[in-house]
Amino acid sequence: MSQGKSKPLSVDLFFFPVAAALAVVAMPVWMAMLQGWISPPGPYWHGHEMLLGYAFAVVSGYLITRVSAVTVGLLFFSWLVARLAAFGFMGEGLPAALPGLIFAGLVAYFTASPFLRAAKKFENRVFGPLFIGIGICELIYQLGASKVVPGAEPFALLVAVDLFALLLLLMGGRVIAPAVAGHFHRRGEVLAARVQPRLERMAILCMLGMIILDMIPGAAPAGGIFALGASAVTAIRAWRWRLWRVLDTPHLWALGLGYLWLVPGLGLKGWAQLTGSLSLDWALHGVTVGALGTLTLVVMARTRLQRSRQGLEDFRDIGAAALGVSLAAILRLGAPLADGEYMFLLLWGSAIAWSVAFSLLLRRLILIHRKGPEGARKRREY
Repeated sequence: MSQGKSKPLSVDLFFFPVAAALAVVAMPVWMAMLQGWISPPGPYWHGHEMLLGYAFAVVSGYLITRVSAVTVGLLFFSWLVARLAAFGFMGEGLPAALPGLIFAGLVAYFTASPFLRAAKKFENRVFGPLFIGIGICELIYQLGASKVVPGAEPFALLVAVDLFALLLLLMGGRVIAPAVAGHFHRRGEVLAARVQPRLERMAILCMLGMIILDMIPGAAPAGGIFALGASAVTAIRAWRWRLWRVLDTPHLWALGLGYLWLVPGLGLKGWAQLTGSLSLDWALHGVTVGALGTLTLVVMARTRLQRSRQGLEDFRDIGAAALGVSLAAILRLGAPLADGEYMFLLLWGSAIAWSVAFSLLLRRLILIHRKGPEGARKRREY
């Protein structure tokens, strides 16, 4: 037996805390940029860091498990240097783009490969190309930022939002549905509409249609129709999960809250694209802040508790954090409707609510790590 081999590590131990920390500081920093207190490194820094910095880090922590310390170190170092590069500390051009490309390439490889090799069902086969697509979005963004393909950044970020929305929709059926069904089972009840394969396929097809049309110049109105369709199917699917029956269980209703944000999020996006009466940048915050923010926060807390073999019973702080993210989304969506200083007041309120929510998550992640599985066993014995 070789004693020189290092024990496989789970990436969430490292990436969940740093993703939460990035979420805590990014919003106030962006507000300081909007107020002119700090020079922004670029007009798309905020969107890039929340999607390809924060959200992709959460994906890596959730899906990349049992890898070597060298792999974890390379992932973490490339992610950290990419954040510094995004803030302008490494100048422009290839040196600034390289860390982000390395991180995105590694995450795409480690997350997509298992699905490409083993997935049989249509619903599961989508995951592989999805993660590769997010990695390609980073490449396109960096080509734009490096002026190789000028103006490519908004396109890359829009497609990245679409892909993350599809990921959230898919994860709903794999995380929320079984968790809610298990809750019903423990009560001696049955959740009949658990899998809903037809509705899931309809939602996936709507999302794929939206993504493809968002890549075609001038096809935004048609893409908006598909987004509205995905919103409607998602609403029906969530209704059939009977989420109002889990309001006494924070770790379940918080998941449901994040998933439900896809309904207005995709609806606003679709309406903005179809009619042109709303700003698309504004409308996307229903998906990015409401759905992506809430679900990633809750999933990080649940995952660390479960992998540390600690119970989900005491979840009130994370439930409060999920409500905080929803408040941030509401304030962010409401801000453009106000004028002048009131708009900035709402924007600051949104940033503060978001940062407080992720501070609660960061605190919980630290406590989970300190307690560890040994502490969980002691509590059960007691």
